[in-house]
Amino acid sequence: MARTDKNTPTTVRFYQLGISTLESAITTILNKAWGQGIRSTLLTPGPDPSRYWDNQLWYSPADSFLPHGTDTSPDPELQPLLIASQPTDKNGATLIVLSTPHLIPNPMQFDMVVDFVDGSNPDALTASRTRYKQYMELGCNMEYWIQGQDNKWSLKSKSDAKG
Repeated sequence: MARTDKNTPTTVRFYQLGISTLESAITTILNKAWGQGIRSTLLTPGPDPSRYWDNQLWYSPADSFLPHGTDTSPDPELQPLLIASQPTDKNGATLIVLSTPHLIPNPMQFDMVVDFVDGSNPDALTASRTRYKQYMELGCNMEYWIQGQDNKWSLKSKSDAKG
């Protein structure tokens, strides 16, 4: 496992999208992680979405390249960003970013889990509340960020869950 501090709980951040697209939000977070030297995994629901994200990250954002590979590529452990269809830290990832809503069965293998929520979809909001509670029950530190119309993020709530 690639945890940096096994004595602190995993932080799970929910980002409720307002005006950004999912692609833009994911690309922004992954680029920030890369800039800070954080090894990451982008979790996709399967091979086709993995190919989509592999292609997307070659061209987005247009002014930079984010080094990455897929879990089916040779030497996945060498990739600073690994696109995978299973929650894995094959590349020593401490951050996992979810491209679709998904509960990670073992979030404690990462320092941080990032989950996006479509703020305009009532069903997505309800499902995110369920995942939030499940992560709390696993002992994770919880954060819920909401994007405003000004494109800025504000922290709605934070709980330090004690396991």
